Amino acid sequence: MRRLGGNQSKLLLALAGVAVGAVFLWLAVRDADLAAVRKALEDARIGLVLLTTLVLCVGYALHAARWKRIADAPSVPLRRFYGMVLSGLACNNVLPVRIGELLRARWLSQEAPMAGGRALGSVALDRACDVVTLAVFLAIGLQAVASAEWLLRLALGTLAALVLIAGALVFARLYTARQMRDRRTRGRMRRLIRDTIEMLGQPLGRRRAAFWMGLSFCAWTLGTVGVWLIARSVGIELSPIEAVFVASALALGVAIPSSPGYVGTYQWVGVASLGLLDVPVEQALAFSILMQASWFIPTTLAGGAILGIRALRSG
Repeated sequence: MRRLGGNQSKLLLALAGVAVGAVFLWLAVRDADLAAVRKALEDARIGLVLLTTLVLCVGYALHAARWKRIADAPSVPLRRFYGMVLSGLACNNVLPVRIGELLRARWLSQEAPMAGGRALGSVALDRACDVVTLAVFLAIGLQAVASAEWLLRLALGTLAALVLIAGALVFARLYTARQMRDRRTRGRMRRLIRDTIEMLGQPLGRRRAAFWMGLSFCAWTLGTVGVWLIARSVGIELSPIEAVFVASALALGVAIPSSPGYVGTYQWVGVASLGLLDVPVEQALAFSILMQASWFIPTTLAGGAILGIRALRSG
């Protein structure tokens, strides 16, 4: 049987992502009065939407600062990490299966320079900080949810993610301790895997881990502020606990691969999470559209511009 080429595989993944996004978009709009959604968007306070974009840009700077500390690459300035973060976001916005994370690792290995496996391990640790932070935020925000079924599902899903992260780190630590005696590894892929595992298995230290998590909590707090601002822009009054719940549900929910830009998935998660807080579907749908637009358009344009400049320089 003839194997699919790289371009064909990417096309199939993109088509699958579009199909997934279409299903979730239908689920989000099926009970909505679209005329009322349009009215809510027209009446939205644009100043709060623009302020949200600014707040999220600062949040991405904190994500870049955290990744720089994790990667331990002093020769690479913070602005370069910020550029790589935005470029990775732009790729994730238009390509399926979060390929931007792999590209971030490749760019870092070229910038530092460092082994590709260590760069990939730094991205994995960076994302692990996100998951742990969002799990804590979700645990805090669940106080605002009355649905026992949702509580159980979210709790089990979050617990499974945390157990997976902990298991991966323990395995990496044990593997590293065992393999340090013999550094001979044949094959490029094996060296990549070895270096990635060793990066994950390095001793973290309480102060380092606390600093990473501090940056992570600050970044996602700004994300929560963004959720609160967009909600206010369409007349939704959220308490701080409710804003924390919606922000964590959105961030975790869009991990479902869909393309482009998680269109559909983002709308469904926004409508579903706000529905648990008794927000009308029309307001919830307008919120999700503006919330996505406040980061999707700016990050795609900025990240795309950085990618274009990188391509011109390398060419």
